[in-house]
Parts: sequence; C-alpha cells; structure tokens
Amino acid sequence: MDIEKIISEELVAFLPVYLAMRGNCTLLLTGCGGEYEIEKTVRTLLDQISKFYLIDLKATKKYYGDILNIRNLTPIPFNRENVFIPIKVRKPLYKNDGSFGYVNLRYIKKTFKKEDKTIIQLTRGKAIESLSSIDTVNKHIKNGHIVRRIFNEKQNITTINERDLYEDYDKPATKKDIALLINEILKIKNDFLQDKNSDYDLYRENPKSKS
Repeated sequence: MDIEKIISEELVAFLPVYLAMRGNCTLLLTGCGGEYEIEKTVRTLLDQISKFYLIDLKATKKYYGDILNIRNLTPIPFNRENVFIPIKVRKPLYKNDGSFGYVNLRYIKKTFKKEDKTIIQLTRGKAIESLSSIDTVNKHIKNGHIVRRIFNEKQNITTINERDLYEDYDKPATKKDIALLINEILKIKNDFLQDKNSDYDLYRENPKSKS
C-alpha cells in the first residue's frame, strides 16, 4: 500500500471491515472516489498516517483529550484541513478487532437517523452507517470542530511568531544596532588581546611551561 498516494487523493475515511478469506482489514475512501481494501488494522493504519504527517499520536490524543475532558475517542488533527473523528461502524467478532473507524470532518455533510442506525452523509455522495446514536455521532462531530479550532489557533500563533522573528531580522540596521555591534566586536577583540598578552607574560616568566 502506497500511503502517500492514497493521502494525495484526499483521505475521507478509513473503516474496519471483515473481508472473506482475509479477515480483519481496513477500507479506505478517498475524495477522488477511490476505495482501497488493505490487510491492515485501523490501529496500524492510524500509526502510519501519523508518521506521514509527523505527529506524535499518543501525545496528540492526550493533549486534546485533556481539553475535551475525555479519555478515549479523541478527534485527531493531522493538519489544518484533515481532522478525523472516531465513528463506531461495527460490532467486533473478537476482542482486539476494534469497532471504530475515522472520518474526515470536512467531508461530513449531515447526519440523520435511519431505523436503528445513524447515517453520516458525506459531501461526495457516499454515506457511512454508524452503530452509535445520532446524539453520540453529533457529539464526536462537535468535538472535532473544537479540536480543529484549537489546532488552527495554535498554528496561527506559531506562524505569527515566526513571521515576527523574520521581520525583525529583515529590517534595516539602525545606528543603535550598528553601535551595539561595534561595541561587541571591540569587546571580543579586547578579550582576545588580553588572553594573548596573559599567555605571553606567562611564557616570559616560565619559558619551559609551554611546549
């Protein structure tokens, strides 16, 4: 599986599925209409995507979990545009199979109730069925929007600080800046000459002390 290629197609969702003769796998949906079935668990895929975006998954979950006051099922922001929320889509057959997949927040158009399931309608025409109540799904979506806002605010602060730093260095030097620079150069020069004279005096007093 070429994870970079799939992400370049705009990852919409990755969901746990059982496939005949292949067992516990993951279905990936992309914005280009692609559907990929891979023989990896959602947990493994989540780790791979996190490495691609260079984020510490454990630290990210803890940080936003603390803000939302939740221990599990934390939305995951990979970058400004791609915040994924957890959605329960199946009942696992075995203990460690997992029941949750992840859906990209920006591709969610609406949610509605259909019989005993909640339908998540995507912007590209596809829909995902969830076993959770519509209130629970909407809560995950709300948490996702909170995480996205916080993430973007943090990114904006970082960008502003970097720009301010660049602008400070990019400004023309003032007379005060030049005077301070000259003083620093003179100080370094004087310190150097003093060290050199001290070494010379020490050599005169004890010529054999230096090789």
